[in-house]
Amino acid sequence: MHLRMFEMAKDYISEKNEFEIIGGYISPVSDSYEKASLKQGGVNCKHRVNMCEQGLLDSDWLMVDQWEAFQPVYTPTLKVIQHFELMINGEDGGGMIMNDGERRVVRIMFLAGTDLFQSFSTPGVWKTRDVNF
Repeated sequence: MHLRMFEMAKDYISEKNEFEIIGGYISPVSDSYEKASLKQGGVNCKHRVNMCEQGLLDSDWLMVDQWEAFQPVYTPTLKVIQHFELMINGEDGGGMIMNDGERRVVRIMFLAGTDLFQSFSTPGVWKTRDVNF
């Protein structure tokens, strides 16, 4: 389902012709993330990363980022987005060099399922500053 969400989002954005999509990352959570479905299945982060990588073998634009998965503690979503911002646009925020040789700042967009967005309204789950980022 997650891979299909990415493809649907890419199709929608491409249809609107507002942005050029240069890539997408799947970021599996670490083993310290407290979610019942992860605990019940018993699949550790190493195997989740491997499953994601296998699922993306035929993709020419989607990739797996392992950073979040191998963090020793749960990493809040905002910190993960900031990780991508630094990784893609650089420490200086100057952007990345595109195929045409020009350096441009890349806009990072966050794709998530409804379960995460519904949690925004659950008291105590999110800090207001993180939701408004």
